[in-house]
Amino acid sequence: IDFHTCPPDPLVVAHRGARGHAPENTLTAAALGYAVQADLWELDANYTKDGKLVVMHDDTLTRTTDVETAFPGRPSYRVCDFTLDEIKSLDAGSWYAGRDQFGRIAAGEIDDDTLKRFDGLTVPTLEEALAFTRDNGWYVNVEIKNHAHLIGHETVTKDVLDLTRRLDMVDQVIISSFQHRYLEECRALCPEMATGALVEHIRPRDPAALCRRLQVNAYHPDQRILAPGDLAALRDADSPSTCGQSTTWAKPSRAAPPCWRRNTWTSTACP
Repeated sequence: IDFHTCPPDPLVVAHRGARGHAPENTLTAAALGYAVQADLWELDANYTKDGKLVVMHDDTLTRTTDVETAFPGRPSYRVCDFTLDEIKSLDAGSWYAGRDQFGRIAAGEIDDDTLKRFDGLTVPTLEEALAFTRDNGWYVNVEIKNHAHLIGHETVTKDVLDLTRRLDMVDQVIISSFQHRYLEECRALCPEMATGALVEHIRPRDPAALCRRLQVNAYHPDQRILAPGDLAALRDADSPSTCGQSTTWAKPSRAAPPCWRRNTWTSTACP
């Protein structure tokens, strides 16, 4: 995949790994996405209390770990209020069996032995997740979570870029964020890094103009705000710095049927 050019076919992205059939944002979910030949996977980068980058979607640890059992009575369960050692001690897999949020267990697609193997899974560091991707010759979309009201707002972009470059993975990574400041920082600090603008809730008045202003390679809208004509406008954009020269991905509504290979971003290829 060349994130700076239009793919010839739509891309299948394992969103937080193959989270329909494994606990999200774990290396097990990533490995499953790779096994079914997804083109790339997507993960979320968050800071710990001691300034380490871990893979976690939510600002808090409660939904996808046993943190409330392991650390009862803590005043806060935010990721940034726990050290890396504390987070590494958590069980990030056993919650999956009791929730079955996509109905895959009820459908008989996941057996008891597989569920037992989820017990004790740990939260990966971003470095571990990137190393897994690199070692398998795969690709990943790193979403930098918005740290504006958390620790690390001033440093998270640089830290993600430094790690990506240290692992020699610039060509295997695209960085996205709802915090568009981070995308501008990426452009300034590492112009060769591909970036994608995430948007939800409110449609930009002119998505192509947004892409031009941010100089991103991809536009990642929630499907619910994708208006008729948006894709054509992005395809017709003629500046090398716009999405018209790259990939436009639409993120399906949370109400969409959760297909485990396409419970992700579905890309629309440019001509």
